[in-house]
Amino acid sequence: MSIRPFLAALCLIAIPSYADITVGLLTTRADEQTLEDWQPVLNDLSAAIGQPVKGWVSSDRDAMLKKIQNNEIQVARLDNKLALDAVESGKSDVFASLIQSGNLKTYRSVMLVPKTSPIQNAEQLLDKPKQLRYASGKPSSTADFYIPQYHLFMKRNILPEHYFKQIIVGTAEQSFVALAKKQVDVAVSNTFDLEQLKEKYPRDFAQMKVVWQSPDFTFDPLVMRRDLPANVKSKISQFFLDYGRTGNNTALARQRLYYADQLAGFSPADNRSLRQVTDLQLFHDLFKLTFNTKLDPKLKAEQEKAFYGRYNQLVSVLGGAK
Repeated sequence: MSIRPFLAALCLIAIPSYADITVGLLTTRADEQTLEDWQPVLNDLSAAIGQPVKGWVSSDRDAMLKKIQNNEIQVARLDNKLALDAVESGKSDVFASLIQSGNLKTYRSVMLVPKTSPIQNAEQLLDKPKQLRYASGKPSSTADFYIPQYHLFMKRNILPEHYFKQIIVGTAEQSFVALAKKQVDVAVSNTFDLEQLKEKYPRDFAQMKVVWQSPDFTFDPLVMRRDLPANVKSKISQFFLDYGRTGNNTALARQRLYYADQLAGFSPADNRSLRQVTDLQLFHDLFKLTFNTKLDPKLKAEQEKAFYGRYNQLVSVLGGAK
């Protein structure tokens, strides 16, 4: 028997089939609405690469990551923390980042209170221990958890779980609605989601005010699985980087981007863009460890070493210290 047919058959088994491309869309809105909004963009992607493209939408970060790791999703719009997890798993790389309508390439985390609240700034917000109810983002969220954890709370040696009278956890929209319904006194959000919430709930937005903003932070990335064929990766990357900028239907593409996620387009990016969230994650873990008075000192030292070990590994994966 000739070895060539055998090797050809082996290659067919070893190389994954990508007859369809699934795009994962992490959302803070309703799944069905998000998919409907993105579908025209996905249709254009399908036409550009000559392959069927379908979308999968969820606000569940763990489910999204699992599907990426299991090769059920080949391209994904994520937040920075989830993108870091996807890159760390060895399955994906960042290839672009989102540009918001108005050509904004950064966003900020914010804290909202009712307009009638006497709270005017961060100092007054953090001068009411055990008095306020707080709508927090999920612990895996970059914009609604890691950024405010570091820049608002931990820089002032405050653990939110010790400071607030009550904490509820949810998406940006859930936090916004909780504040509108007066179920909480303060809610986390971010300038990206807030623009969409302002459009969806104009009356409620008019009754709120921002009392704190974080420094600028890099917008959400697009990731792609590393094991996609090179020609497919090139086509997908080119589509997103050109979409709404070049071609015969740029005006229509811009309109579709706006309706999809109030976007203006995408800019080139790589794994190094995730360094910001890597630093935030390390600081958060070390800060929590410092305040853990129940942990044996020896175990605490081992845990600290493990945190730094993981951090150094991530820095290496993301392209080094510089």
